[in-house]
Amino acid sequence: MRDDKKRPEVPEIGPRADDELSQYGDEQDAPVRRRRSAKAAASKKKAKKSSGAKKRKKRASRKRRSFFEWLFAGSSKRGTRQSGAIRLFGRETHLSFWPVFLAAVALLLVIMVLMQGNSLTVDEQEVTMVGLPEDLEGYRILLLSDLNGRRFGDEQATILREIGTLDYDAVFIVGDMVGKGGDPEPFYELLEGLPSNRPVYFIAGDSDPQPVLDVTRDITGTVEQMVLADWILGAIERGATYVDAPVELNVGDASIWISPASMLNLDAGELADTCEEQMLQEQEGTVLRLSSDHDTLPATTYRYERAQRLVNAVNSMTATDVHISLAHEPPSDDFLAASATHDTTEEKYLTQPALVLAGHYCGGVWRLPALGAFYIPSSTADRHGWFPAQEDVQGLSTAGGTQMYVTAGLSTTGSAPVMFFRFLNRPQISIVELTATLPQSMLTQ
Repeated sequence: MRDDKKRPEVPEIGPRADDELSQYGDEQDAPVRRRRSAKAAASKKKAKKSSGAKKRKKRASRKRRSFFEWLFAGSSKRGTRQSGAIRLFGRETHLSFWPVFLAAVALLLVIMVLMQGNSLTVDEQEVTMVGLPEDLEGYRILLLSDLNGRRFGDEQATILREIGTLDYDAVFIVGDMVGKGGDPEPFYELLEGLPSNRPVYFIAGDSDPQPVLDVTRDITGTVEQMVLADWILGAIERGATYVDAPVELNVGDASIWISPASMLNLDAGELADTCEEQMLQEQEGTVLRLSSDHDTLPATTYRYERAQRLVNAVNSMTATDVHISLAHEPPSDDFLAASATHDTTEEKYLTQPALVLAGHYCGGVWRLPALGAFYIPSSTADRHGWFPAQEDVQGLSTAGGTQMYVTAGLSTTGSAPVMFFRFLNRPQISIVELTATLPQSMLTQ
């Protein structure tokens, strides 16, 4: 009975014989297809191996890529610059070219400015003067300009250390030592550090605070104490001489007259007469208790005393005396030429200076390699100071029969506020040496 029961059909495992023929074709085709499948598998394996080798080679190439290869990497297909990878401190870093490049350039410029801005240079210049007195042969002048309230080290230690290595007989300072900031302390620190056995002469610059007060002090004292600015009085207290009128410096039997360039073309007698007349009127008004005359009388008296010192200098100068004029901004050629046309026998004008010492341009502040300064703040120069002749920017030149030396100074000029730092232009201290010996270049001509 049990055997009569119908057993369930068990499904066949694997393809049926008739299906095998439909899948693989007939019996003769099967080996050929198997051979083709093996060849395709080998080809696929070879391609995969080749692709893996290329990827490994590409990764190795990327790791070995130099900085310059990364720097000038090409653009991607999308038109954007690829973010290259370089190894820094043992790590692979992805950086963008332009931000890193600009940051590197900026850092380099900052380092260059800081290094040059605190590194002083000394320019020594011989000035030949025909008929120079024997006592003035080899006389050396230390020329400073354009400190503009800056400090070089603690209490100007860097400047004073450099000055201490130099041989000089007198110090001439041609303005802008305080600057627009109005703080005289850096200037005072420099004056206090200079040797007391050498005379110091100074003038004000265009960026300095006004040397004469608009409202005079209501005190009892000298006229200078009543009208001169605090920073001028402070410099005088520290041993410097303010050259607001011609001053005589005696060297042995010789004399050097030091004058402000602003007085070169003034008629001394006419100026003194005008100031005296105004002073007498204000004195009379003061006696009559006129407050306006009382307030302006000290300044008028100061101008009259300056005019009198100019008259005395005109009457005292001799042909053998050396006349050196101090200017902050270098005078124009026409101005210097005019000083040579005056008839000195009439004793109205100062004699033509043998030498003018000036500053103001600060060597052009920014200088370009092989080109030099491309701008100086000058209202009288050609092209308003753009692309000046380099001999006018600094150094020795001749105008109207007068020699003029322009120092590059210590800081920047307040007349070009955009140029607030010096570039390729080290701060300068100058030594001007007087001599009667003609330079070798003139002897060989």
